[in-house]
Amino acid sequence: MLRRAFPAACVLVVAMWPGAALAQARSGPQPSDQVVLRGDVVVPRGQVVGEVVVFDGTVLVGGVVRGDVVVLNGSVTISGQVAGDVIAVHGTIRLLPTAQVAGTVRGGSDVVVAAGAQVGGGIARGVRFSLSGPVAALGALLAAAAVAVSVLVVALLLWWLAPRGVERVASVGREHPLAAGGWGMALALGLPILAVATAATILGLPIGLSLLLATGLLWLLGLAAATWVVGRALVREPRRAGGALAAGWGVGTAVGLVPVLNVVWWTLGGIFGVGVLLVATWRARRIATSAAPGFGDGGRAGRHRRGRIPPVPVAPAPAAAVADASSAPPETPLAED
Repeated sequence: MLRRAFPAACVLVVAMWPGAALAQARSGPQPSDQVVLRGDVVVPRGQVVGEVVVFDGTVLVGGVVRGDVVVLNGSVTISGQVAGDVIAVHGTIRLLPTAQVAGTVRGGSDVVVAAGAQVGGGIARGVRFSLSGPVAALGALLAAAAVAVSVLVVALLLWWLAPRGVERVASVGREHPLAAGGWGMALALGLPILAVATAATILGLPIGLSLLLATGLLWLLGLAAATWVVGRALVREPRRAGGALAAGWGVGTAVGLVPVLNVVWWTLGGIFGVGVLLVATWRARRIATSAAPGFGDGGRAGRHRRGRIPPVPVAPAPAAAVADASSAPPETPLAED
């Protein structure tokens, strides 16, 4: 009886041995990732790690890597096993005869594969790792989003700093569009010419560069002002200014998504907005000056000229007093003693 049960027990133990080993492997500690900013990573034979990421350094794998091996600047040498991909952006990848890579091998420069090395995926040499493709595909969208966010921030800042000023800007844009467009065009043409002429000299170079940099800020302010004008044209007073800003910004953002029309809007809108700001500022200063005391007298109210004293008004004497004074007898001299 025991002789028959012993072979059956051996078979049962052999059959259960892989399951027990797998359960023990799952319950054991997970391999740790190796992430190094600057330095080398060495995975010796018999060691198991997770992901290997090195920004500046080299990688030598003799053991087992459960994830990927990624090196931005440095070389990679594989003599063990890699379950994922092997990527070296700037560096050489060397696969020794005992190397086993389940994924793909992609190198920014050369990939040296020895006889006997096994690669599950493909091998690519001289790969250019850049974002030129996605950026080229999303270039127009990214530019439109950047301009839209910048205009919104500047428009909100203007509204917060000068709430009455943005209403005045919107009214000037509706009432005086030709004057605003003319002044904006003059400034758009004159400011770069002045900047280049100033930068022609050594002493004027910093001033010229400052003027050129100021054109970007003026252009952004002009787009924000144009946004307020468009918004108030759609949402008239006495409705809230927030609704006008939302309407104007929504129209500008929608136009900014059209490939050719967005350039026209960004150019003409910025020029028109700068002109609106100039005209609104000029009119506000004129109104403030005319409302100041003494504006009709040349602004010299309260000042007296030297040597001149204003005359004091004298009330006329009554008629009866004048008659008594004329009928009174003349004075007689006193008799001498």
